[in-house]
Amino acid sequence: MSTSTQPRPERIIRWIMMGIVAWGVFHAIGAWRLNHDPRRMLVVLGCVAAFLGFWAAMLAARSRRLGGRS
Repeated sequence: MSTSTQPRPERIIRWIMMGIVAWGVFHAIGAWRLNHDPRRMLVVLGCVAAFLGFWAAMLAARSRRLGGRS
């Protein structure tokens, strides 16, 4: 009989963040293809990076507040 283990929350969050990066790259390429202006792509990638950075900062603050627990 095999026992199933629950995935760790850190691993799930890492996969979600990688999905958001892929989503952002997909949309950045689409924004660039509209008129080949690289500024459009940079704006999209900048917004995705800012969102992920803010999210990571909030997760770090939560981790510190909880004393290193998940």
